[in-house]
Amino acid sequence: MLKNKGHSSKKDNLAVTAVALQDHILHDLQLRNLSVADHSKTKVQKKENRSKALKRDIKAIIDTGLKKTTQGPKVEEPEKEYVLDPKPPPLTLAQKLGLFEPPPLPLSSDEWERVKQRSILQGDSMQPCPICKEEFRLHPQVLLSCSHVFHRACLQAFEKFTNKKTCPLCRKNQYQTRVIHDGAHLFRIKCATRIQAYWRGYIVRKWYRNLRKTVPPRDAKLRKKFYEKKIKEWKQA
Repeated sequence: MLKNKGHSSKKDNLAVTAVALQDHILHDLQLRNLSVADHSKTKVQKKENRSKALKRDIKAIIDTGLKKTTQGPKVEEPEKEYVLDPKPPPLTLAQKLGLFEPPPLPLSSDEWERVKQRSILQGDSMQPCPICKEEFRLHPQVLLSCSHVFHRACLQAFEKFTNKKTCPLCRKNQYQTRVIHDGAHLFRIKCATRIQAYWRGYIVRKWYRNLRKTVPPRDAKLRKKFYEKKIKEWKQA
């Protein structure tokens, strides 16, 4: 009897580990609809969301006759940086059993600053996006915890296409993302320098035209034409 109990317990452990590994693979591939753990939760969440939506619609509106001060929409800072995934994903059964390492903890502000400094030293924001090979310009960009920078739309499309959360360059798994505006800042500086260069060129060309009208050239032929033109202007005057 004891042997049978030990044999059955081993079978149970193997079954649990197999289910845990399968569930972890489904989580890793981001196939949440097929996950054993999330299937029941999604149904409950859908019911809760429906009930909350109904409760919001059923709320009575009492008109007191007093004029309420209408506040406009809150305008967020355009250059504000924020983390897209502040909370780590929930542990899978395999991670709880110790079969896989748990996801890393969210990076602190100092750690994000070090990652950003590494990206600045590499010059990632000055180069085009590695996915679409276009400049960042004013498009939203994201900084990964591995210090690589991409367009936000390009990274989302890459994740949707591959069904994995791996960096397109270094293949780091379960990275963290932060919205930055370094590319937009560099693009504004580039546009300002171009405008200043065109304006300075216009001023210099205008000054040179006026200079040619007053100062005779050094070349003999051009000097002769210059004085002939001046004599004609004096005679007409």
